[in-house]
Amino acid sequence: MKHLSKFLYLAGIICFFITSAIAHPPDSLELNLDSTGILSIKVFHTVKDEAKHYITKIVVELNGKEIIQQSVNSQVSKNEQHALYRIIDAQEGDKITVTAICNITGKKKETLMKTAPEKVETEKEE
Repeated sequence: MKHLSKFLYLAGIICFFITSAIAHPPDSLELNLDSTGILSIKVFHTVKDEAKHYITKIVVELNGKEIIQQSVNSQVSKNEQHALYRIIDAQEGDKITVTAICNITGKKKETLMKTAPEKVETEKEE
């Protein structure tokens, strides 16, 4: 019984390390907030099977307060997960933080600062 117990313990440790070696957190996030308040998120997370290993949750915070939490059951491709949200309360100088969480292990967090809308000047042709 002692030997079986030690074997199961050792097998559990080996499985943990194999899973950790295969699974990984997202590589990076690309965030963009346009002038209409649309937050575009691309999570770069390369996997072999997007139905089994994927970004399971995206959390958006505005100045440290959670405003959005979305759970999903698969990734849109073997390389990326995408999301679009309208952030209506963000003011100039506010921090928007996005956390992407892998369903197996790890997470990645990025922050952007809302800036003043850029002035777009157009030239009129006569």
